[in-house]
Amino acid sequence: MGGSSSRLSFGARGLNRGIYEITNLTSHCDGRRVVCVLAQRPLTAAANWPLHLPVSATLSEEYHFSPGENLERLDRDHLLQAEHSVDAAMYAFTDLSFVAILRDLSDRGVTVRLYRDRSQYEAEELKARRFGQPSSSRLLIGAANVHIRVKQASEQNVMHLKTVCIDGRILRDGSANWSPSGEKSQDNNARFTSNPREIQRFQQVFEEMWKRSGNLIVQ
Repeated sequence: MGGSSSRLSFGARGLNRGIYEITNLTSHCDGRRVVCVLAQRPLTAAANWPLHLPVSATLSEEYHFSPGENLERLDRDHLLQAEHSVDAAMYAFTDLSFVAILRDLSDRGVTVRLYRDRSQYEAEELKARRFGQPSSSRLLIGAANVHIRVKQASEQNVMHLKTVCIDGRILRDGSANWSPSGEKSQDNNARFTSNPREIQRFQQVFEEMWKRSGNLIVQ
């Protein structure tokens, strides 16, 4: 990246508010984190530029991969930082360690919304009954601040996301489900970002899914 200049309005910490010209944009990767660093200078008052977008002086993303890394531990560490809300669209949910985390968050007053796929949800319920054990979803029944809804669709039209938004400030996506094998032994990835545009877009999509008229409301 770099070379070309563009103009943006900054409202980031450590910068004076106003119109700036980006004079250079560079990026580097330290193995797990991609960091973008930009250089800027104020434009004159006579400059006329209509684009006013709040951005951060430094944008970062973290990429993690199992089985070389323990994605369960990374997900857990991020979830435990939640103070207000957790919105999770999770295809598979069989890792009981996340049940304990979500119940703990509920006890602390964090609102948890869990959105599931029907076919996978029913398969997990069936398997749990076969072995005489409660499913992960059933173990959350009764937690005051945990809400669970299931997409009612055909097997070909699944809810296949593995995405979590924490407090509207951290977005986790990737290929890893909340399952022991998906987080620790399969070839999967998890990406964490604080990009406000990506977070806002997911929040919009999540609200649309959550409000579908045909959803099964578990609790």
